[in-house]
Amino acid sequence: MKKIIFAGLVAALIAATSHANIVVQWSGVEGFVKNDGSTPLLNGGGDTVAILVFSASGSFWNTPLLAGSHTVGDEVILGSVASITYDAIDPYGFVPVQNVNEPFNTGFIYARIFDEGTTSDASSVTAGLYYYQGPSVATVNNADPTAPDQYNMNTGSALIPDFNTDVLNRQVVVPEPSVLAFLGLGGLALAARRRFVA
Repeated sequence: MKKIIFAGLVAALIAATSHANIVVQWSGVEGFVKNDGSTPLLNGGGDTVAILVFSASGSFWNTPLLAGSHTVGDEVILGSVASITYDAIDPYGFVPVQNVNEPFNTGFIYARIFDEGTTSDASSVTAGLYYYQGPSVATVNNADPTAPDQYNMNTGSALIPDFNTDVLNRQVVVPEPSVLAFLGLGGLALAARRRFVA
């Protein structure tokens, strides 16, 4: 009897985990603007990249990125689009619907779109480039890939008709020289302490 109950529990666990997924349709159809609320983020040209990010902690959503990376901390890219639609008619950009179906983990998802000069190669993200960061939402365990959860990564501006007002733009940064110096001194102190303790 115990074997039967154990086998049933194992089967139920396998069934539950096999259907545990993050099933999301994400897109950005309203365009992207810089911090001034009106200048197109993509500026009508250049390579761009949009990414959907997962973070178990969610604590890096509002953290400025350093040059050379699309992500920070425990973030993982769930999906990316390296070709963003924009033209003279729609200079603010358009990210078509993208589908993600990944194993479920408790955490948060959010999107980023980088302005001209970036590609899917993280090393191309240079200091000073703008990027938009979409709203952070908790992951949902969705077992039905035919009914994905919807995620709208759009920025917005009160100055542009039909935009929302949730602008969250940042510029890619590099550490100040003084910060780098302190980091170097901290490393030396740790090395000296380790040698002293040994």
